Amino acid sequence: MRLVLLLLAGVAAAGPLTAGRTGEARAKLLRARGGSAATEEAVERALKWLAAHQGEDGSFDADGFDASCDCGGRGKGWHGEDAPCPFDREVTALSTLAFLGAGHAHKADGPYKDTVVRALAWMRRGSGGTLFATAYATQACAEAYDMTGDLELKPAVEAGIRELLGSRQKDGAWRYFPMDVSDVPTTTAAVVALRVAEEAGFEVDDAYRKPVLGMLDRLLDRKSGRVAYHWGAERLGYTPTTANASSALLVRSWLGAMRTPEAALSMRALSDRRPKWSVKYKRMKVGGVEREVQIGNLDLYGWWHATEALARTGGPDWIAWNEALKKALLGHQRKDGHAAGSWDPEGTYGEVGGRVFSTALCALMLESCWRYP
Repeated sequence: MRLVLLLLAGVAAAGPLTAGRTGEARAKLLRARGGSAATEEAVERALKWLAAHQGEDGSFDADGFDASCDCGGRGKGWHGEDAPCPFDREVTALSTLAFLGAGHAHKADGPYKDTVVRALAWMRRGSGGTLFATAYATQACAEAYDMTGDLELKPAVEAGIRELLGSRQKDGAWRYFPMDVSDVPTTTAAVVALRVAEEAGFEVDDAYRKPVLGMLDRLLDRKSGRVAYHWGAERLGYTPTTANASSALLVRSWLGAMRTPEAALSMRALSDRRPKWSVKYKRMKVGGVEREVQIGNLDLYGWWHATEALARTGGPDWIAWNEALKKALLGHQRKDGHAAGSWDPEGTYGEVGGRVFSTALCALMLESCWRYP
């Protein structure tokens, strides 16, 4: 019915998933969920920086965005080595989600309409990247569809759904490359994309839900509430982490499983790891190899998952988390030169995704008050 009305009226209207991103609905959510004029201004500065560093082809180049400026902070190889960054499709989708999250649709007039038009076109033309790229691009196209009812986006979303559902591992969840066991971050990206598509009106076979929740239960450390990366990860030197607990909570929030003892355990794990912009490194052996390992709490990717999960849950945990988050992010957004509006790529995965990645994630976190009702 909504599509019929849209076609008859000749205008775009947001669906229920994205209805809080503009106008009075956004203002109400901002007030109710702890946003402020300062967070709004920070989001606008971030979007301005991202738009200024979009490539001519519509993509956001993780290691080539600063070809005509001195911002610095280029993305690197898979593990932070000096190599070309292979994640352009991922950071383009995340950047597009940041514009969509602030209510900038490709069918509505506004300062970033052309930015979103070109980014969506680039993602729909291309392919490749990891399963994260498929998930984020599917999510972005589904959100743009929900915001506008643009039927031209349906094939991209439907193709993404098919690829995600067809890429499950033997245990029923996801891994960014084929293996016998799934990992928590890839599974999180896939589940969120599928649930966003479903909320936007697409048909999704939900048989994945039970295996995913079973996997998260098996990976939960019931003493600390932290979650392992994948089954058997400790044999490789990876201990259960708060970041994976954040990801698990986000999955549970989308699958309606927050009122469980397992969710309560992970929620408590987050209470001692609220956002704080502080990072140090220590040289130690991981899996028999000596590396520089981060110690501290600067993990924008983990913060993003926790922020979205807690924003959807609300209550005292969200209030405390959001206050710490605002202090951490607002105090470290760059105000100088070409980098003004961006965040330095520090902390976990920062040197891999680079400045575009960090800035997109920070914008998404500051949008969390209104992104989803």
